[in-house]
Formats: sequence, C-alpha cells, structure tokens
Amino acid sequence: MKQPFDLKKFFFGRINVKLTLIFLLVGLVAPAIGIWYFYLIASSFLSQNPEIFMQQQMLLNGTALIIIILIAVNTTLLGLIISRSFTKPIQELHEATQELEKGNFTVRTNIKTNDELTQLSDAFNRSALALSKMDEERQQLDNAKTEFLSITSHELRTPITPLKAQLQMLQQEYFGKINEKQKESLDVILRNTERLNKIIEDFLEISRIEAARLKFAFRKTDLQETVKETVKFMEGFAKEKNITLVVTTGELPNIEVDPDRISQVLRNLVHNAIKFSPSDSSIEIHTEIKKDHVRFSVKDQGVGLKSDDQIRVFEPFYQVEGALSRKFGGTGLGLTICRGIIEAQKGKIWVESKPGCGSTFYFTVPLTPVHEIEPIKVLFSPKTEIEKKLRDQFIDALGPMGVVEFNELRNKHALSKADLFEYITSLEDQSILRQKHADEFKRNIGKIFGEDYQKEENERIDEGMRKEL
Repeated sequence: MKQPFDLKKFFFGRINVKLTLIFLLVGLVAPAIGIWYFYLIASSFLSQNPEIFMQQQMLLNGTALIIIILIAVNTTLLGLIISRSFTKPIQELHEATQELEKGNFTVRTNIKTNDELTQLSDAFNRSALALSKMDEERQQLDNAKTEFLSITSHELRTPITPLKAQLQMLQQEYFGKINEKQKESLDVILRNTERLNKIIEDFLEISRIEAARLKFAFRKTDLQETVKETVKFMEGFAKEKNITLVVTTGELPNIEVDPDRISQVLRNLVHNAIKFSPSDSSIEIHTEIKKDHVRFSVKDQGVGLKSDDQIRVFEPFYQVEGALSRKFGGTGLGLTICRGIIEAQKGKIWVESKPGCGSTFYFTVPLTPVHEIEPIKVLFSPKTEIEKKLRDQFIDALGPMGVVEFNELRNKHALSKADLFEYITSLEDQSILRQKHADEFKRNIGKIFGEDYQKEENERIDEGMRKEL
C-alpha cells in the first residue's frame, strides 16, 4: 500500500536537507560576499559626501537586505526542487521494494530521469518480472501437485473398497471354511487394508484443503453440546488407560459453525493426548470466549515436546524422535489436517509444551464464519519459514547481535514460545530492552506462533484487576 505523503518527513529527510543546504550555501554565500563587497565600496564613496551619506545609507542597507533575502528564497526553492528530483525516484523504488517483499511481484517502477536512477528502475523491473514468472511457475507446480494428489487418491480408493469387501467375505467364511492360521492372516491383511484406506482418506482431505475444496456445512450450533458429545465419544478410548477427561466450558453463544469439523479437530487432539499420556492421568478440555473468537484447549500430562518438535508437530508425517508415536502408529496427517481445517476458517492452531511437563494444544474458531475458503499449503514444512521469521524478529529487535543470539538459542533447542518469552524478559530485566520494545518483541513472536500476545496480555491484566477488586 502506498505511504501517504509526509510534508515534515519530506522537508527534513536526510537527502533533502543535505542537498538543500549545499545549494543554500553555494547560492547564498557567494552572492552575499559580492553584495557585501559592493556595500563596502558604496559606503566608502558615500562617506566622502557627508551631506548625502545619511539619506542613502538606509536605502543601501534595505536594498542589500532585500537582495540577500530574495537570493536565499530562490536558492532554497531551487534546492528543494533539485533535491526532490533525486528523492522522489528513490522513494518510488523504496515503496516498490516493500511491495516486492510482501510478495506483490506485479509491482513496477516508472522513473524517467534519463540517468543512473532510470537504469536502476529498469533493473528493478526486470528482476520483478523474473520473480513474477518464477512465482507463476511455482503456482502451476503447486496446482499440478494438488491435482495429481487428488486424482491419485481417488484412483487408489477405487480398488480398496471391493478389496476390503472380498477380504471381509473370506473372513466370515462366505466362500467356505478357513482354519485359524488363515483367519489370523486375513486379520493382518484387513488391518493393513483399513490403514491404507485411512491414509488414502487423509490424502483426499489434504488435497481438498490445498485446492480450497474443503466442505463446511455451517449452521447455528451449541458448541458446549458439541464438546460434550465429542468427549463422550472419546471416553471409551480413555478408559483403556484409565484416563479421566475433564471438561470446563465458559458461557458460549450459539454461533454459525460446522460442528462436524470442530468435532473432528477436537477428537484428533484428544486422541493424541490419550496416546501420549500415562495411565491413570487426566486430560483437561477447556473452551472460552476470547474477543472475536472461541478458544479451545486440550491439556495432557504426557512427555511434552522440545522446541524443535513444537515447530514441526503440524508437518505431515512428522513423528517425535524417541516418542511412542511409532508404537501407536497412525498416518501422521491428523494434526496437518487439523491445521488445514482451522486455518481455512481464519483460525489459529498452536502448541505450548515443555519436556516432561505435558503439552497444551490450542485452536481458535472465529465467531463469524468464513464462507470464502482459501487454499492452505500444508504439505511443505513450515519449520524453515518459522525459523526465518524468528530470526528476522531477532535482527529487528537486537540488530546484528540478533543473529548470534538466535543461533545460540537454536543450538540450545530453546525456540519454543515460552523459552523465547523468558529470554526477552531476561533482556528487559537487564535493561537491554525497554519495556515497550520487549512487549513489541513478544507480540511479534506470539503472532509467529499463532497467538496474539497483546490480547492475551491485556486479558491477563484485566483478570488480575478483577481479582483485586
């Protein structure tokens, strides 16, 4: 978006000031010296004629002053005009670069000064055109990949259904008696067929998410009832490990959402919490209103996640190193699909965790539904992108030292939101950052992890004030 013209910034810009001062000094000092020399000569002449000296002295002084003022004004205006001829193209290039940084590869500059600035403008336009073509090719590849994934998933699904039906008929001895060994073999084949069918179903869902074809059936929904029904459904799985599901809900309005999609995300999070929680523990499910959205959370007492795992846990097929996920199996696409469902509705999904202290998964749903679904890219790792954003924030806040500090925290595996907030607080305590800058740093970090830090901070302060009252 084009920045509004700032008159103060224009007059006091560094380049404008320097160029104007140069023109002012050159254009004012030289004529002033000449006028002063003329004034001395005139004064010397008039001093030899005392009778006319007093009459002409005031006229001479006024004329000299007026000439100097006129020269100063003209020189200043000329300096501003000439400096503007330099700064306007530079400002245009700067604004175009900002648009390019935002991903607007259609931006072009139109500088016709017939000098080096024109050459720089042409070079910029050629670079933008090349980036535009690369972006177009990338989009075509993305579309081809999504289409290939969708077609392949459908084609794989076609033979799975009759295969599964035939295996079930064999198992039920529809074609004749089978022995125990054959039954065991059929059980193994059916289980793997079910798993393969689940993988194909998940791939179909991924292709719908990436192609913006994900279906939402919006209707007025009592979210408290949806949460209760979902938890009741998951209680059977929780009882296998004697895990208690604890539900706490605030006052939730009836809003227009797709209850099946909400239940799908919540089921997946609760199912994962059950898998990685120890027996005889509890899982807390909480819902509450947060300004313009409803926030859900699922808190377990499991092994927790390291900072690297927190960044990558929503990637497809990612499984935590050394965890029990291999034992429990799964397609590895559940959290990826959850991310696609939530982000398609302009919601956020994230995790807060520490090794050995359990994990809390959060997701938000806007009070106003989003009917225009946008494609969400979920098959590529967001880890590199997130780390780059974090690194940029460190550089913005700490300058060149930000790179060193970021690399040190990354080597310590301390890039979780909690670790970064603790680090920023330590900088504030040491007076390295002012409170204003520390809060801004935290707010930007929170946005990267899908959370609005300022909203959370304001709500925490309001809650503290209510308790004091």
